[in-house]
Order: sequence, then C-alpha cells, then structure tokens
Amino acid sequence: MKVIVHDLQETSWQDLGIRFNERDVIIGKAAYNDKYSTSSSIAEVIGNCCQLVLISRCVYGGFSPFIQKVLECCRDRFGPFLEMRYGQTHYEVQNENKNIFGLVCCFYGDNITPDEEQSARIQSVSDGISLQARGVKIVFYDTTDKLKQINRLV
Repeated sequence: MKVIVHDLQETSWQDLGIRFNERDVIIGKAAYNDKYSTSSSIAEVIGNCCQLVLISRCVYGGFSPFIQKVLECCRDRFGPFLEMRYGQTHYEVQNENKNIFGLVCCFYGDNITPDEEQSARIQSVSDGISLQARGVKIVFYDTTDKLKQINRLV
C-alpha cells in the first residue's frame, strides 16, 4: 500500500493523473480534516505502508506547513528517548516494523534556489532517518505541470 500526502489544490491534484491502486491512501487537506483527524490514525496508516510519497511546495527549503503537520502526527510512533543513528540524534522508534517503506519527497516551486534545494534535501534525508525509511528519493519540479512526471516514480 502506498500513502500519498500532498498539499495541492483539488483541481491540480486531479490534473496530475497519478495511477494508484484501491488500497492506496491519499491524504490531502480535505481528507486530512475528514478521515484523519487524529494523529494516531495517520501514524498507523503511514506505519503500515510500503511507500510514502510526499508532494510539497518547497517553502524556505523545506516542506509546506500542511506536510509538516502530517509528519508531526507521526511522532506518535516515537518514544520519549533519543538514539544515535548515522552520527545524528533521532527519536527512538517504538514500532518493530523498521525499514518497511521507501520515502519519496517531491518538491515543486517556480523559484527554488540552490540553497533551498540543499536544505530540502537535508531535511528529507533527516526525516527519512527519523522515520527509519529503507531509502529516500528526492526530486524537484519547477512547475506543477512537470509534477505529472511523478508517475514514473510511484
């Protein structure tokens, strides 16, 4: 099962034409408010997926506020303790299902600077390590029209 979390407007999302299976979960702003109002339900869905796809506008070299909010909900999977992984401090994951999903981070924006791109890459890798994803793939698109190329990744 794939989980796709996006911050796109509904018309932009439908224009992408992303292919997905009936078991896949799509979390946009409307679905977030309706179905996934509790952080435990989001953490459970993300904890059981095989691929997590984040489609976010690049905001100051990071995820948009909506995507950040969804990632904060995943903190339920973390314990109160910290551990060292890859020379960095991260929250200890309580879930035994480590490294079961791949993380794909797709950033879009018309004027992403090289510094913002580097910052977004660092944050994506750090979030991948914190969530204990088996791998992180990061792509950048300068327009929402080019986001249609995402079908090759998911």
